[in-house]
Amino acid sequence: MRTAPDGAGVRENDQVSRLYRDLDRVRHYARRPLARTPFLWDVAMRLRPEKNATLARPDTAIVIEGFLRSGNTFSVAAFQIANGQDLHVGRHLHGAPHVLRAVRLGLPTVVLIRRPREAVLSYLVRRPTLTPYDGLVEYLDFYRTTWPARHGFVVGPFDRVTSDFGAVLDQVNVRFGTSFRRYEPTPENERRAFGLVEEMNRLETGGEVVESLVGRPSEERSRRKDELRALLERPRTAARLREADELYEQYMDLVVTVS
Repeated sequence: MRTAPDGAGVRENDQVSRLYRDLDRVRHYARRPLARTPFLWDVAMRLRPEKNATLARPDTAIVIEGFLRSGNTFSVAAFQIANGQDLHVGRHLHGAPHVLRAVRLGLPTVVLIRRPREAVLSYLVRRPTLTPYDGLVEYLDFYRTTWPARHGFVVGPFDRVTSDFGAVLDQVNVRFGTSFRRYEPTPENERRAFGLVEEMNRLETGGEVVESLVGRPSEERSRRKDELRALLERPRTAARLREADELYEQYMDLVVTVS
């Protein structure tokens, strides 16, 4: 019986991995125009039941949206713990047009933002087929597209969201005249919040908490992020990172402290 040469199976697997990576990157770049085109994006979300379920609508109580790995799941969990799970929350579509849609509808809206270096590294753990350059391009697309609507939303910085989400809701109440109950980061509420985060992750993955995906601190994700940091120093990628840092600072100038 003829057998494959040593290493042939490994080479074949490597070729399949490269093909999958290349196809995923093509898909990533092909969807960029859609991610910057509000009304076409709305239609695309409506055609997918799982997306349409969390798409902003006239009776939505609040929209919480941001680039992936920017505190999205924790923010939604904290809001639901403070205000119940019966209110419809526009969330987890990770598309700038969702923010524009929410602003058009006049809804209370929070745009979450995290320092680009940390947001992108965390995103790459979730999407290992992409490069740091790809991630930064998507980050820039998101926040450049939402910027013109900045007077219609509240900015929720990652550090504030994860340490005192109640302060973000205070700002929402002042900006939009709402009366949402404040989330208090007590040990019990934090335990419940991370429980909801894990529950959302199980729904996404089919029942298992996946450390590279779950929206809470993870040693596995931290280790993998450290392995990727050096790639951000490549000249072309570093230039994009500088652009993203400048844009991040512009958003931080919009943050208001509510006393």
